[in-house]
Amino acid sequence: MVIHDITIPLFPGMVSYPGDPPFQSEPVYSLDKDGYRLSMLSMGSHCGTHLDAPSHCLTGGGSVDRIPLELLIGAARVIEVAVAGSILPDHLIPKGIREGDRILFKTRNSGLLKDPMFQPEYTYLSSEAAEYLAAKKVQLVGIDYLSIDDSTSSAYSSHTILLSGNSAVLEGLDLSEVNEGDYFLVALPLKIRDCDGSPVRAVLIEGMNP
Repeated sequence: MVIHDITIPLFPGMVSYPGDPPFQSEPVYSLDKDGYRLSMLSMGSHCGTHLDAPSHCLTGGGSVDRIPLELLIGAARVIEVAVAGSILPDHLIPKGIREGDRILFKTRNSGLLKDPMFQPEYTYLSSEAAEYLAAKKVQLVGIDYLSIDDSTSSAYSSHTILLSGNSAVLEGLDLSEVNEGDYFLVALPLKIRDCDGSPVRAVLIEGMNP
């Protein structure tokens, strides 16, 4: 059994989506003065590798603490799509996506996550591809940059389509060292009451039967 950590580390100066609060860590107590260490953390709810709740984009949508954990634990498929710009249905049809799949898209984005400067020309999921996945009733969609939507659009259509269909949305995955194939996914958020998202620790387990 091999465990792949597909979570990007949190640290001051890491890449963040434009307008989002940056990650900060400030010491509050120290070993020298207080006999123990304790830090104050500050970040946005969509910092680093994170889960979007329906309330992120939908009026009346559920919060992150209400997302069924069954969506976030189980068999998952890493699908490599080596395109620039948008992922389209034509890229997905040959992959044989099935109803109930958990799909993680590995694109050229994974290398971009290591750059502290936000890169707006990342590969994203077109609304047509989101409609295709929603029609398949996939349980989860993940991608290897900070958003599944185009950075130049304010409509957030892919978010809206998938979250409206009760699919979980994972963003900021580091899939650079993971091959296309079948895995077992665990991606659990913090249990933050009434929040629109949360950082997660996401892992893919290779060689584990669901």
